[in-house]
Amino acid sequence: MEVTASARAAEVVTEMGALRSGTLTVTIGTGCCESTAPFLYEDFYPGADQEPVGEVAGVVIYAPAYLRRLYPGAQGPRLEVVEDMGDSLSVETELGVRLALRGTGLDSVTDPEVCAVPEGGDATGSGRTGAPIRSARPIAARAVTGRPPPGLEGLRLR
Repeated sequence: MEVTASARAAEVVTEMGALRSGTLTVTIGTGCCESTAPFLYEDFYPGADQEPVGEVAGVVIYAPAYLRRLYPGAQGPRLEVVEDMGDSLSVETELGVRLALRGTGLDSVTDPEVCAVPEGGDATGSGRTGAPIRSARPIAARAVTGRPPPGLEGLRLR
């Protein structure tokens, strides 16, 4: 796995390096709610399962084994910047931006349709308008099998 970074991501990491006195690292796959989101931390110990998979502005990018297996060799996503705020412990949020991973070969600016989230939709893979959703694999309806645990039987979910 090899993670690359955009010029904007390098600018943000460089700016945070000037604002922080500790050692910066980028780690992927450590978030509780965003399990593959990149996090820029100061003085963070990446842990035994994490290995370097790239660098941005001299800062090492780490990823755990389960993610590294998904991208053999030099394959990997690109570290980008989202000019929006979100809840995060990642230090670049002090600048009002957020690091994000994007697949290589996709550009949400020049080809927004590829990255658009369709409204509605059904098991056939078409949205409300009937236009097909662009997907690498077809969406197939599957029957639910088995029974819920006794304590959940009869529970109504909305």
